[in-house]
Amino acid sequence: MGLDMYLMQRIRKEEHIEDTDIELVYWRKANAIHKFFTDFNEQYDSCESIEVTKDMLGMLLDRCTMVLEDRSRADELLPTTNGFFFGSTEYDEWYFNKLEDTVRDITPILSDGDIKDGDLYYYGWY
Repeated sequence: MGLDMYLMQRIRKEEHIEDTDIELVYWRKANAIHKFFTDFNEQYDSCESIEVTKDMLGMLLDRCTMVLEDRSRADELLPTTNGFFFGSTEYDEWYFNKLEDTVRDITPILSDGDIKDGDLYYYGWY
């Protein structure tokens, strides 16, 4: 068990045809990223979806980049959060590796001109 998190893209189909969801990013126990998204929905519960805009992703990219440039700002810009099976709340190599992975994974998504607001959503399972 643990905190499993996903950024998904919903591909909308024609009327009467079921939409398709594609996994774009998967995180495991990256609780600071989870906190970033769930701060947009204070009533968030496990497995609920949160709509993600390109502006939100841009904000996440900016925060990850700033923390990676100055690790002392981690608690200010992307604080960890605790929870059952959420993993460590330390600002250690695991934390910074997850931010590096996030930068690598969301940069091409932000560059994709075909993705529009309303196409992306986040959910975490714990």
